Amino acid sequence: MNSIFTEENLLAFTTAARFGSFSKAAGELGVTTSAISYTIKRMETGLDVVLFVRNTRSIELTESGFYFYRKAIDLLNDFHAIKRGIDTISQGIETRVRICINQLLYTPRHTARLLQVMKKQFPTCQITVTTEVYNGVWDSIINNQANIAIGAPDTLLDGGGIDYTEIGAIRWVFAIAPDHPLALAPEPLAESQLRLYPNIMVEDTAHTINKKVGWLLHGQEAILVPDFNTKCQCQILGEGIGFLPEHMAREAVENGLLVTRRINNTRQDSRMLLATQHAATGQVTRWIKQQFAPQGVLTDIYNDLLWRA
Repeated sequence: MNSIFTEENLLAFTTAARFGSFSKAAGELGVTTSAISYTIKRMETGLDVVLFVRNTRSIELTESGFYFYRKAIDLLNDFHAIKRGIDTISQGIETRVRICINQLLYTPRHTARLLQVMKKQFPTCQITVTTEVYNGVWDSIINNQANIAIGAPDTLLDGGGIDYTEIGAIRWVFAIAPDHPLALAPEPLAESQLRLYPNIMVEDTAHTINKKVGWLLHGQEAILVPDFNTKCQCQILGEGIGFLPEHMAREAVENGLLVTRRINNTRQDSRMLLATQHAATGQVTRWIKQQFAPQGVLTDIYNDLLWRA
């Protein structure tokens, strides 16, 4: 029975079913009508079912034939996918790429644009996107959960079989609600004033390496939230204070939902790196590296999030 499920047999069967005619299927495939008829009869014998009801001028699928037609289409799609996969591998294109994006650079819009240009360039590559916070990005690539990290923080020592290059920096602004008690206090705000209010913090998601603390004063209360969008909303509601990425606070400041204030010992820019496993040398990985260079497609996509010197 295994010999029934060849690409040629399945193609003959599905073409005959689609045209409702052995002769039209023969013309479509460039073979004789008797060859199509013989193939179908051999398949029916092997399956021990009748696939078509034969009429004088046409053929119709039986209930078993209709079921087999759906499965045959799936098998043909699998055949084609395997062929594309083999061709892809032979060209040095990865069959799958796992990308971890730092939450500081993660937005649905930017990620959708990233996927759009990648799928256009490499339609056969399966792309998986995850997001982590701070050293959780390094954790992901070190533990082989990702092949590529976009926005790995500048905190890891050299080595470990990881290649990386700087792609820009995140600039921080100290932002609070306009009706917060500190909004009208003289600048720069002193640490003694800041300690009186909770700091809204996003916890580092690293599990196997040391967690990074973004900004927290000694003795200050911390409120942990899962992501930077939640942090931003908490600060808009006046539930706490802290630094936000400039690109995230920008719209809220323009709309009067947040105000920025100067403090002593302001938070330094966070350098963002593009990190890849040293062994990752496929075309997709190389293309991503190229497109994060100046004037690259990916540099353009993330241009409004990253500051470049």
